[in-house]
Amino acid sequence: MAAASMETHRNALFGLCYRMTGSAADAEDLVQETFRKALEHPPPDTERSLAPWLFRVATNLCIDSLRRRKRERYFGPWLPEPIDTERVVASIEPGPEARYGLVESATSAFLVALEVLDPRQRAVLILRDVMGLTGPETAAALDTTPGNVRVLLHRARKELEGYDEQRRPITPELRDKTARLLRELMLRLGVGDFEGAARLLADDATSIHDGAGEFVAAVRVLHGIEDILRTYRVIVAHAPWPTWAAERDLNGLPALLVRYPDREGRYARDVVFWIELDRDDKIAAIRGVVASSKLGAVRLG
Repeated sequence: MAAASMETHRNALFGLCYRMTGSAADAEDLVQETFRKALEHPPPDTERSLAPWLFRVATNLCIDSLRRRKRERYFGPWLPEPIDTERVVASIEPGPEARYGLVESATSAFLVALEVLDPRQRAVLILRDVMGLTGPETAAALDTTPGNVRVLLHRARKELEGYDEQRRPITPELRDKTARLLRELMLRLGVGDFEGAARLLADDATSIHDGAGEFVAAVRVLHGIEDILRTYRVIVAHAPWPTWAAERDLNGLPALLVRYPDREGRYARDVVFWIELDRDDKIAAIRGVVASSKLGAVRLG
């Protein structure tokens, strides 16, 4: 089997594996493992398109990877690894039965929502509702029956009802509002205008920092305006002014990349912040990744 023929599917496989795992580093490894298996044990019929077979191998590798991850203890709240939007929408052509757009299905909100699913439910939902595969195609990818696919899909969609009720289309208007409110929130927090910051937040807003136990970060989800601002007062009091900041389109929406001066102790130098808006254009979620192991897919500095 020619390696060149497999390379044409690399981006699509990466997009699948990233959505399955929420990790760019894991996705890279899983694509490489898929190619290794293809070279060592090629499919019996090499005259047909390689895509279905490669997707089958990659999907099952992702399921195994998710099962291993769920057995491991993660320190603090988990967030997906930030990544440039273009990288996870390239070379993917969803079928007509897809329910979620490629950009939406790469957002942090969507990937976090998927975490409630077991690995096979997650695989079925991504293959059917993101990639747009048919029921029989999904069944073939998972080596199961179309009937079982329907059951798994029904359960997965049921679990995502809460997400579906709050979802917003990724439009230019939403991007602009997100960028504007992200800048305003970070500026108000930075100068200590907590009353102004409070006006931007939804009453039930949450905040998550993912430090993976590597750096100082909140080890629980912050709930509500009072809880969020109480914690951010402490953060701002100890944080120096950034030496560099830039806005970039990550996971479908604007995000802020920030670099702080080197400090003694377990303080992160690089942080990626983003927000999610509710239907009233209030900030429903503040997200921050500080773990260096989760910043390898973004250009910093």
